[in-house]
Amino acid sequence: MGTLIRETGGSAAWFGGFEGMKLVFRNMGPAASRADDNLPVPQRMAAGAVAGMAYNFLFFPADTIKSKMQTEDVTRITSGKRTFGSVGRALWKQYGLKGLYRGCGITVLRSAPSSAFIFTVYEELKRYWPTRS
Repeated sequence: MGTLIRETGGSAAWFGGFEGMKLVFRNMGPAASRADDNLPVPQRMAAGAVAGMAYNFLFFPADTIKSKMQTEDVTRITSGKRTFGSVGRALWKQYGLKGLYRGCGITVLRSAPSSAFIFTVYEELKRYWPTRS
């Protein structure tokens, strides 16, 4: 369940964050460039960085719960119930919101440069790859 939540929601946040930031940058430029999807590399990198940070920040609690289920005997903190919801409730009860986001900062920081690189390379390759009609 944790992987499903993280990957579906995270992918929406990743691609949505990238496209949303591209739209912001296009709307900030001159009117003639708004229709042009070819943003400067620094703007594409910034959009990719925001996308990576959104992916990791928004769905980090699901990943925390999933990791807890994979690495510990969660039956001792959940009174025998080993479901995604019961583990999430137990973590919330024991640590609060802070516990669900433990380790998030470094994960978000790590994701910014890698997502900036991934999206920038993809957009550059897309310009030179032949399209099919």
